[in-house]
Parts: sequence; structure tokens; C-alpha cells
Amino acid sequence: MKALIWPLLVFWSVSAPLIAAEFPAIPGQRFDIGGYQLHIHCMGSGSPTVIVDVGLGDDSTDWLPIQKAVSSSARICVFDRPGYGWSDFGPSPRTSNRIAQELEELLIQAEVPPPYILVGHSFGGYNIRIFAANNPQMVAGMVLVDASHEDQYTQFQIKLPNNFNRRGTIMILPKSTDSTAHANKAPVLRERAFHAARAEISALDESSVQLQKNSALPTVPLIVISRGKPEWFGDIGQQQREKTWIDLQQDLSRLSPISTHMFANRSGHAIPHEQPEIIIEAIEQVLTQVHARNIL
Repeated sequence: MKALIWPLLVFWSVSAPLIAAEFPAIPGQRFDIGGYQLHIHCMGSGSPTVIVDVGLGDDSTDWLPIQKAVSSSARICVFDRPGYGWSDFGPSPRTSNRIAQELEELLIQAEVPPPYILVGHSFGGYNIRIFAANNPQMVAGMVLVDASHEDQYTQFQIKLPNNFNRRGTIMILPKSTDSTAHANKAPVLRERAFHAARAEISALDESSVQLQKNSALPTVPLIVISRGKPEWFGDIGQQQREKTWIDLQQDLSRLSPISTHMFANRSGHAIPHEQPEIIIEAIEQVLTQVHARNIL
């Protein structure tokens, strides 16, 4: 699932009934952050710790191949936002400010100390940027993976819903979907992801405004990974949309003076599923930069 809101609708339904016995075994641990519990799964060792916030509609299991690869050289933790995976549903509205605060408390309760390398895919980019703006002293580096931009909905003239409550549908890219990436996911996780994504979509307008007001990043190594395959193609209007998306990605690369802009040439927006190796490479590059800066 993608964390972007687009003009067209694609049906996404969950037909399998929810059976408690079908809930997969928890891979990590759950921690109380104030009346509800969040799940975080950590692997590997070392400092800084890589913290991953996934795209809207994904959960921690979608990053497991990347997590396993990175864990051979670093500690990497992937968490489930409220409602996803093994995390409880949290209070509304599900804004980026709230999510960043929840992540801060989760890392305290899970005893995952800074410094951090923050990685955010799509909507996850909103959340980690606000976390970084609120906690600049904790952040050693960042990776943004085809991340959402706070001005994208204005640029694309998209009116965001304040109460997205349509059952069985979710706004998604007009030309392609990554539904096959979730084909083997347990039905209960897919069902939970739908409800969690729906709540986050309802607050996206507020989240984008929050980021516009709090977008400054610390001066740390930053890698922006953008899709290489267009999600909009066809007539001149669609081509212009894709160009605008890349322009916004380039703008993200200017958030830090120590930045690199990479392209996943074999992938559309679903880079974690389609070209995970470029994310692994980017994380390892940032780790190398952070270690080099600490030596100097």
C-alpha cells in the first residue's frame, strides 16, 4: 500500500474472516506508551540504531528482508504504528505529530537509546521528519524513501478527506498497485492495516500542515531515494504530475547540506518491495558517513 493520496480509487478488500488463531506469532515486543501498547522488532547490534517507519498500509513485516540484511552490520528496529501489525489502535486524530510523540515514548520504554538513523517510506517520511525536528540531538542520519512532501497535495490540487470511512476502498496510485506484495500477508494483518490506514488518511491534511510548520532537520547525512519508474504516464498532464513529484523529491534532498539523491530505476513507489537492495545500500552508506564523522 502506498502512503500517497491520489484522484482515483482502487478497490482493496479483505474477504477472509478474522480468526484469532490465524494471528501470527509476535516477532518483537510490545510496550505500553500510556494506556495502549505498540510493537517494535529489533535485530542486530551496534550504534547508531536504525529506526524504520513504513509507508501507509504496510506493517513491520513488509521490511523484514531489509531488516535482516541490515542487521548483519547494525542494530535496526522496525515498529508498527497504532493499529498496524501487533500494535493496539491509538487515539485520534492519527496525525504525524502524534505518531512522532508515540515513537519517542516507544523508544524510551523499549530502551532503545539514541543516536538514531531514521528511515521513512512515503507517509513514514512525514513522521520521522517531525521526530527529527523535535529531537535533533538524537538523530545521526536519515533516509527518505520516495517520501511524501508536505506540499504535494497543494501541488496536485488534491482535496484530502477529513473522515475517510469507505469500507473496502482506499485512494491509491492511478496506474499501478503493489497489491501482490501483500498477497502472502496474514488476513488479520491486512484487515488491521486497512483500518489503520483509513484513520491516517483522515488526518493527512492536518499532518501536512504540521510538517509545513515544523520541517527543519538537523545537519546530518541524508539520502533521498526516489522511484525511477513513473507512476503517472500517458498524456502530457500525467507526465507533468510525475515531473512535479520528482521536483518535490529534489526539494527533500535540500533538507540537509550533507545529502545524496538516489533513484530506484527498477521500481515505482513500492521501493521496499520492488527494489529493497537500494534501501539497504543507502542505510549502509549513511552508517558509514556517521561513523566517519564521529572519527573526525
